[in-house]
Amino acid sequence: MPESVDVKRFAQVEALAVEVFENRAAAISWLTSPNIALGGKSPHSLCSTDLGATQVRRLLRCIEYGGVV
Repeated sequence: MPESVDVKRFAQVEALAVEVFENRAAAISWLTSPNIALGGKSPHSLCSTDLGATQVRRLLRCIEYGGVV
């Protein structure tokens, strides 16, 4: 898969994280930190695949709407 696809996928997830956290620094911190809801992996590391990015987007939507993770 071309690197540009990975960059675009991460940029989309990053934009959603900034929207959810309403703060770029907080979003980047969340994206790069291990997350128990993602099996201890960082959201950033999962964004290398479509499936992983989908999981991260779902988690962000849960955070945004106060849903159960």
